[in-house]
Amino acid sequence: MTTTIHCMTGLRERNRRAAMGDVQRAAMRMMQASGFANVTVEEIAANSGVSPSTVYRYFGTKEALVLWGDRAGQMVAHFAAAKVGKKRSIELAFVEAVAATYDDAGPVARLELVAQLELIFANEDLTIAFEHELIGRRDEVAAALAVHRSAKSVGGRDAAQAGALLGALIAVLERWQASGGEKSLAKQLAKAFDTKA
Repeated sequence: MTTTIHCMTGLRERNRRAAMGDVQRAAMRMMQASGFANVTVEEIAANSGVSPSTVYRYFGTKEALVLWGDRAGQMVAHFAAAKVGKKRSIELAFVEAVAATYDDAGPVARLELVAQLELIFANEDLTIAFEHELIGRRDEVAAALAVHRSAKSVGGRDAAQAGALLGALIAVLERWQASGGEKSLAKQLAKAFDTKA
């Protein structure tokens, strides 16, 4: 019985996330064509075949609809799991974690990401929310840095380095989307951090 309930809950959640992805993709197409400010939640709902209340229940706000997804959390998890040592620097581990999250998803996903970033960086409110989301992961990145250097606790050095890594990521993502995502994000990050990806 418990297994059946767990499977049904898992299926329900997968279906919900799939529906959210469908709504987000429809919204992104509309916003790319007309601009973020010129598309309403009601139009997104009608184009997606759901009610406006469903869109609000899924995302809360139009801004959250554009930013939906947990790439930042995935990137932090990749970075925390990375092996760091004499032959593999913190910066290289970070570059590889970012590449595994943002750059290794395939050509269709890359185009969708570039389009999402173009929308984000073209709208000040979205840019602020996006930057806040990434910088909001500073404590998690700092904790991973402390573990990587075998420290007993997170120090100011870890917090500062985490902030620098995330700030550089934001700058590189902005430049990457401005170029249409033509170049490898991993190579651009490696260049920014002076490492070899």
